[in-house]
This record gives sequence, structure tokens and C-alpha cells, in this order.
Amino acid sequence: MFSRLSRGYKVSTPGAGVAAICFFLPWILVSCNRQPVAQLSGWDLAAGTTVGSGFSAQQIPGTPLIFLVFLAALGVFALAYFALQRGYLTKLDGFGLIGIGALPLLMLFYQFSGSQAEAARQGYRIEFQYGLWGLVLGYIAVIVGGIMNWRESK
Repeated sequence: MFSRLSRGYKVSTPGAGVAAICFFLPWILVSCNRQPVAQLSGWDLAAGTTVGSGFSAQQIPGTPLIFLVFLAALGVFALAYFALQRGYLTKLDGFGLIGIGALPLLMLFYQFSGSQAEAARQGYRIEFQYGLWGLVLGYIAVIVGGIMNWRESK
């Protein structure tokens, strides 16, 4: 079945798979005075979590909009499935993948822009972890696959 996909989908679907897996891996390491305080995944940031225990426990509220980052990966799989059923490429196969790949990246850029400076003002340090970088690379692969599909569908 994978062999019947276009070259663009052969690039974008593994990229979406990487992005989906990386949603559950660590995105952010929060530390204070060089001591790790919390390591948060995309799931933790979207659903909310509690950091610490006892009197020092802090509730981190979730941002449900971050779930769209995971849903975008599922959207790539849906587009690939429909293209496979259809048997040919349309402009949606190109532009759809480009949009689905760009939306999470823009959302994450908006979400995290200035977060390191804000954390520094409060005495914390934020480091972006491998889960976030893997997710970014996965969605870049989705965009590249969309460009390949767009060029092939002409």
C-alpha cells in the first residue's frame, strides 16, 4: 500500500508519524538554579499537569489548542488515505499538506515566542527538548511532501 503513494506522501506520512510520536516526548525542560524542576511533553502542555509534590506542587494549566498539533498529524494520514483511495493527486494533496504542516509550526512559534525571556524574569530557565525538535522536523517533512505533491499534480 505504501508503494502506491506518491513521492510527496512517502515523505510526509513518515514525517507526520514522527510528529505524532514526538507529541508525547519531552518538549521543555524547566530548571531553576541549574536544577531541573519539570520536563513537559506536548501532552502535558495541552492537557495540563502537576509539577512537584506536597507543598511545593504547582498546577500547570493546559492549553487545549496544542492538541491541534497532534491532530494535524492525523490529518496528514487522512489526506494520504483519501489520495490512495482516489488513485490520483489533486491540488489539495499539495496545498493541504503544506497548510497542515505549516499550521502547527506557526502555532508553536506563537506559543513559545518570548517564553524563555518570560521564564528568565521569574527566575527559571527553559530549554527546548528533543521531542519539540523532532516534531518540528516532522512537520518540515510534511511541508516538503506537500511541495512535492503540488509539483507532481500540475
